[in-house]
Amino acid sequence: MCLVLMSKHANLVSTQNTREINKGTHRSLGHILSRETERFKIEYFVDKRFEEDYQGIALQKMENNVEKDYIDHLQNSCWKEKQQKTDLQNLATLYRDERLKQKAESLKTENCEKLSKLIELQRGG
Repeated sequence: MCLVLMSKHANLVSTQNTREINKGTHRSLGHILSRETERFKIEYFVDKRFEEDYQGIALQKMENNVEKDYIDHLQNSCWKEKQQKTDLQNLATLYRDERLKQKAESLKTENCEKLSKLIELQRGG
C-alpha cells in the first residue's frame, strides 16, 4: 500500500515500512484520491484501496507519519531559505552592495511561514 502526501513544494511517498521524498508536485500513478489529515488538514493522495487498508489506529498512525514527514520537510526547507537569505545578507555587507541587500530583504521564506502556522495549530492557536 502506497500513500502520497502533496504539498506545494514536495510529494512525500509513504509505504508501510519506508518513506521516500519525491521531488515532483503531481499525483503519483494510481494515487488519485485526495485526502486531508484530520489534525492539520495536510493534503495527501492515496489509491482506491486506502480506506480498506487504513482504519482506526492504522489510519491515525499513517496520518501522524504524513504530518511528521511534512513538518520535517518544512523544517529542512525553512532552514535552507534562512541560510540563503543570510548568505545574501553577508555578501551584500561584504561587497557593500545595496542591490544584494534589497534582494536579501525581499527574499520570502514561505516554508518558514507554513511551519509557523503549523506550530500555532499544534499549540491550539
